[in-house]
Amino acid sequence: MAETENDLSTSKKQTFTGLARRLGKLPNDKKIVSLEMSASLAGVSLRVSREFVEAVPKAAKILSADDIRNWAEMGRRLAMANADLGAKFFTDGVNDLKKIPEKARPLVFQICTRQLVLSSLIALETFNLIPTLAKKIGDDKLFTDILQLASEIANRSAKHSADFLQKTPRLAETLKNFGDDKQKVAKSVVALASHFANRTGGMTADLWQILPDALEKLTAEQAVRLTTKASEFLEFGGSVTLHFTSAGGDALRRAGDVFDDWREVLLVIARSGNAILISFIRSSPKFFAQIVTLRQKHEAVEMARKVLQLIKEIAETDAESALAAFRSSATALRKVSLAQFE
Repeated sequence: MAETENDLSTSKKQTFTGLARRLGKLPNDKKIVSLEMSASLAGVSLRVSREFVEAVPKAAKILSADDIRNWAEMGRRLAMANADLGAKFFTDGVNDLKKIPEKARPLVFQICTRQLVLSSLIALETFNLIPTLAKKIGDDKLFTDILQLASEIANRSAKHSADFLQKTPRLAETLKNFGDDKQKVAKSVVALASHFANRTGGMTADLWQILPDALEKLTAEQAVRLTTKASEFLEFGGSVTLHFTSAGGDALRRAGDVFDDWREVLLVIARSGNAILISFIRSSPKFFAQIVTLRQKHEAVEMARKVLQLIKEIAETDAESALAAFRSSATALRKVSLAQFE
């Protein structure tokens, strides 16, 4: 028995001596980090530490010294919950991270490490998803901006940061539809999402979900206009902004020339509270859908403008009456003239 234990001890010494020799071939900064993190991992699991050391030489061709530290720390946290997961994490390597811009790699580990608090499986799912997102987005700056947003969201809610990233591919496809103007629209969309994240945190995933439909068939100028004005409604809260973004996209598609008139009415209605404001916004798509069918487009737009001006005057004194008049206006105008409606 003593001989067996001695043999095992000798075998381990030889194994780790060989592994240490392999680390010795790394650049000095990466070698120091790798030795430090292998020792930290050994405190959790010798097996996990060994898998890390075996994987480091290949990983070091892709990762910086700081990236290696972050990668090892993520694996250590995985191993603390489940040694098998930790070992597999290092065995799988980091080849897919080649697709990630070097500047964005720290964000990958920040996001996933925060998600580990919620779930190891969610964190690993995100870690595997992000390289795919990089390929689908196909724009290093936009991709990095999106990861920065996900990191900000993860500071508040690990779950919502995962939801946010899962909803990114559809929005990325929508942005591609703007062609040469994609960068301009993307910049405005990211700015809105950043403001939204600062104010609401996890609800940014909901914004990400509705934006593709809101932006559908808009011109680049309209898309920038919508997202810029949506930011102004954040003072009324996340829910109002979500409704505004969705209904605003519809208003721009159907009657873009009166978008500002509609927005001005909303600002007056807002003085009476969010409940009636949301009700008014939710009634807007039906209003625009109906009123554009009453006349030729130019005439319908002018009619919509006059109705909105009238509604605004009513709202100055009675928001409830303004909402009732707004809801009934399109139907009433099928039966009476605008002068009679006034």
